Amino acid sequence: MKNSKFKIYIFAICILQLAFSLSSCGYRLIGSGLLPFNSVTIKPVQNRTYEPRLEERLHNALAKEFINQGIEVRASGGDIGLEPVITAFQLGAIGAIDNEVKEQSIIMNVDIKLTDRGKITEFKAMESPIKITFQSTGTVTESVARKETATDKACREIAKEIVGRIILTYAK
Repeated sequence: MKNSKFKIYIFAICILQLAFSLSSCGYRLIGSGLLPFNSVTIKPVQNRTYEPRLEERLHNALAKEFINQGIEVRASGGDIGLEPVITAFQLGAIGAIDNEVKEQSIIMNVDIKLTDRGKITEFKAMESPIKITFQSTGTVTESVARKETATDKACREIAKEIVGRIILTYAK
């Protein structure tokens, strides 16, 4: 009992010391409170690929990521506007046995046009920072389900990359 209280006490002191050290060195945590905008309007996503429903998935992923960062998502009238365009969606075989594809990767590129008080900033060919793969073995239904799950993951990762790039643009 005494030993666990002592460990908690030491842990609390270490956390406080870390907080004081960071604040005294001039470091500060970047968050949505330091941004010059509080809300965003995500315009309808344009899908220039043949893959159906990507626009819905990317829009939902972007909205969730902005909300996770404490930024309000509005249907119209946001402080900044975002126009996403999906320019590429490709499946690539990365593993095959006896001429049968066992694992595939998803490559997805998104162009972003950010509008802030008349100033336009563009980010071209945004993609997931990690390789998104899925197994394409088993029944057709199982393979399609895994592809759908991987596609959702690709949209989430790209949304994180986009929101992070926007925050870093304003943090400079």
